[in-house]
Amino acid sequence: MRSRRSALVSAVLLVAALAACSSDDAEEAATDDVTDSTDATRDTTSDTTSDTTSDTTTPDTSAPATTAPPTTAPATTTTPTTEPAPPGDPLLVTTGTGSVRGTASDVDGVRAFLAIPFAEAPTGDLAWAPPVPRAPWDGELDGTSGGASCPQTTEGVTTQIVITPDPDPDCLTLSVWSPDDAAGLPVMVWFHGGGLTTGSAHEPYYTGDDLAAEGVVVVNVNYRLGAFGFLALPELAADDDAVGNWGLLDQQLALEWVRDNVAAFGGDPDRVTIFGESAGGFSVCAHLAAPGSEGLFAQAIVQSGGGCDRFLGREDAFEAGAQLLAAVGCPDVACLRTTDDQTVIDALDEVPRIAAFVADGVTLDRPATELATAGELPDIPILIGANADEASLFTIGLEEPTDSGVVELTAELVADPADVDAFVALYPADAFASNLERYRAMVTDVTFACPPFELAATTPSTFVYHFTFVSESNPLGLGATHGSELAYVFNHPEGLALPTNPTERTQTVSDAVQAAWVAFATDGDPGPEFSPYADAGTVAVIDLPVTEVDEIRDGRCDAVNELIG
Repeated sequence: MRSRRSALVSAVLLVAALAACSSDDAEEAATDDVTDSTDATRDTTSDTTSDTTSDTTTPDTSAPATTAPPTTAPATTTTPTTEPAPPGDPLLVTTGTGSVRGTASDVDGVRAFLAIPFAEAPTGDLAWAPPVPRAPWDGELDGTSGGASCPQTTEGVTTQIVITPDPDPDCLTLSVWSPDDAAGLPVMVWFHGGGLTTGSAHEPYYTGDDLAAEGVVVVNVNYRLGAFGFLALPELAADDDAVGNWGLLDQQLALEWVRDNVAAFGGDPDRVTIFGESAGGFSVCAHLAAPGSEGLFAQAIVQSGGGCDRFLGREDAFEAGAQLLAAVGCPDVACLRTTDDQTVIDALDEVPRIAAFVADGVTLDRPATELATAGELPDIPILIGANADEASLFTIGLEEPTDSGVVELTAELVADPADVDAFVALYPADAFASNLERYRAMVTDVTFACPPFELAATTPSTFVYHFTFVSESNPLGLGATHGSELAYVFNHPEGLALPTNPTERTQTVSDAVQAAWVAFATDGDPGPEFSPYADAGTVAVIDLPVTEVDEIRDGRCDAVNELIG
């Protein structure tokens, strides 16, 4: 039987989208059982740029009008079309598709090469098809300005407090930050969050210069979102039956670009760590399970990505696709390809589960946790974890529930309705300051904090962390909420459109987080406070100081995982 966990995740999305509405509406949304949905979480990131990719020679990026959609992405070219960069010019790098002019970042000794296109614009016949590697360009590509977001919705709780770059369909770009003297450094490839419906690699919250200064090459990747990234319809199926997952294929093509080009920026293509938060964490989970991603990375970090245990079934994806066509008013994909982006985006309100990784049996089949349980997941180092107050972001505006209200809100969280009382008993009312805090703990456990243990228990090289640090500013009183660790991973809290007040304490935590992440990217071991969970049964709690403990969440995660199915 399918886990009820996906129902909760769907409910979380609806709460997020309705956070500005009345608390009664939010509570009703929290209990909706929208089955087979995948990621519904939103991150707390932002962006203050709106620049789009620029090219001094303006290459032709229009989609061919008569070419049928390719069934597989061609291999990335590795033949440079320009002369090698002049000796001693660290801001000019030659890639397999041409030269890129970068800029000095705001961090001393770190270069930035921004919004490098790795694929053709996914428009026209290239929409809802595997990405096509970008054609070579002549001259120097201007990599000194931030890039566009991929087309996306502006609805949702985080879009009320963050700014993202203006969208552009020609959005399949990536940015690279590298120390000036980099040579053979570990590489960290970032996939942004946003529920697979919002977000951008070019948000200032994710600026990679401070992290790169610790001795890595950082690459941030854009990918198609919402219906543009995950629509599945029978007529879109390739000859091998692969369908949907366009956003995942974008990420795979970006990883191929990294393999072929990152050495030019001083990175080691054999030491690539993929990492991401929320939907980016789900993306990392998908790559762990995807045959086409094998060999493109050596380590993986899953931040607030749950337990790597959910995909949308093929037939359910087809049903969602049909609902999208109906909502747009199109009979087929040919019509959809001539429909403006905003119309497609508006239709997402009627089909929330369209943004999901699809178990099509080809690109994806079984999720990583299932593969791990069967002993079929490749043995690579994994760092996985969540924050202590994940759900506080998604319950903004929710009124204090009564005792019976808590039971009603959580009735859909368990696999068997007969287990509701046993589940609620794991959260005694006298252990929490309020029923709202009690409910937030339940949502945090079910969606983020407890599922990682199922993966960690069956993989020999997996480390588990739990982020609990709360800064003095504590924006909106949300605690260690969803996405709050990002301010410490990238050390750019100013990228968040909320009041922040960096202090010596916050800098100390950022130093500790960056040291652990970089150590993990270097050799697969995040440091002495971390031990493989399958061996030691311990968790690294990230606070001041970082400590190793035997249990978190009052030791209830085993019972929670059993009850939620």
